[in-house]
Amino acid sequence: FPLSGKDETPGVITMKLGGLVVVFNATPEQQEQRIDALAGTPYTLHPVQATGSDDTVKSASYTAGSGTFTVPARTVAVFTR
Repeated sequence: FPLSGKDETPGVITMKLGGLVVVFNATPEQQEQRIDALAGTPYTLHPVQATGSDDTVKSASYTAGSGTFTVPARTVAVFTR
């Protein structure tokens, strides 16, 4: 849980599990979660979500240069290396 404690966003849980990053966004707004330690590491939306039928989760994204995961409101997104 790289953004827990003083760095956490209320209503958002971000966890790293091996080669996965999972962002639970329970807020009514899109949220950005920046993990400086992952900057430069390539991640993409998990293939199951990227090719699924949920257009909302398909809009989740990752910016490698800054290590920022962007997740729509009330969405759980799974990113993989």
